[in-house]
Amino acid sequence: MAFLPKLNSLSVSSSIVVALSLSGCMSQQITNTKHMDDTAQKQAAATTQTPQQICETASLAIANADKEELYFYAPLHLEQASDNLQDGQDQIKNKETETEGVKKCFKASELIENGLVIKVKVKSTLSDSLAELEMLKQVDSDKKYTDDIQDHKDDVMDIAKKIEAGKMNEAMQDQAELIKEMLELETDIVIDKNLTPVEVMIERADDANADDLAEKTFEKAELELESARKFIQSNYRNNTQVEATSAVAMRAAKHALYVALEVETLKDLNAEAAEKKVLYIESLLEHINKKLNKDVVIGNSLDEQSKIIGQRVESSLSAQTTTLVIEPELIANELPTEQPTEGTNTKTVDTVIETNTEETVTAEEVETTEEAVATEEIETTEEAVATEEIQTAEEAVATEEIQTAEQ
Repeated sequence: MAFLPKLNSLSVSSSIVVALSLSGCMSQQITNTKHMDDTAQKQAAATTQTPQQICETASLAIANADKEELYFYAPLHLEQASDNLQDGQDQIKNKETETEGVKKCFKASELIENGLVIKVKVKSTLSDSLAELEMLKQVDSDKKYTDDIQDHKDDVMDIAKKIEAGKMNEAMQDQAELIKEMLELETDIVIDKNLTPVEVMIERADDANADDLAEKTFEKAELELESARKFIQSNYRNNTQVEATSAVAMRAAKHALYVALEVETLKDLNAEAAEKKVLYIESLLEHINKKLNKDVVIGNSLDEQSKIIGQRVESSLSAQTTTLVIEPELIANELPTEQPTEGTNTKTVDTVIETNTEETVTAEEVETTEEAVATEEIETTEEAVATEEIQTAEEAVATEEIQTAEQ
């Protein structure tokens, strides 16, 4: 509701009456009505102002009420003030009803003055509701829930009307219920903002048949999503933990997608293609190992290679003799490109290598593994791997150039 102070009195009051009539609340009663009637009558009897001056003063008071937001904090007072002003302006035009018209214009001013007092009371009584309204606006940074927030703002106005009417017990009960509803909306907004992207990623994984190709990984992703949802419901204002929990769920969803895509490329491999895949995985491990400036780990099973690299990292950190910095972007740029195998999915996917952190390796197992790798075998393996990596890289570059040319 907006008021235009620069308009003449009749224009201002007419606009307000129309707006308030549409609100359907003009018939509701407020407290202190008799006291304001008596005050208006005394003022009318003692005034030296003209009827037009009295009504003009009331009109300006109503126009100023907009700046004080009485349409929100004391809507009944504003509605009845506008009603009295309209009647008063009509009645002062006729000598027979002039006195009654003056009383109503005085009452309009009294209603606005009392409305300012009610505004202070409403702000104090409904401080929790008003604070939650502001919180909802902050949380809904994407403006997706504007209509829902407006509905609750209207609910606060309805409670304010009960305070104006002196129904404090009802007002407090209504506020308690309203706060519950607003907190539920706040929770929904936080969940939507943080977990909708995760749900979209899980849908992508589902479209990639992750429920069949990567069943356990997909189930874990769904569990992480549900776990994140429950966490947010209880900790929706802990922004740091909400973001961290959501990140875990997103990582699980991405994992399900990429594992499914990798399985799709593996399920129909022949022996030659499978061998190339294993060698490619070994090359990934070896590129990480080279950053540690240690001997090659090739010549062991993939599981043992990952354990050896893990122990080397732990040893380096424990000894604090070197600062280990492995930049993912640098490693990604240096990794050899795997040549797409005939009959396999050629989609570009992120290779996911996950080390089972629950398994541990004892010092004795590592020593036994390292002793089993003879110096001569290591040198021979290095030459073989170097040759294989060069051939694989050359084949991948050639394939990429052909695909680029075809496109």
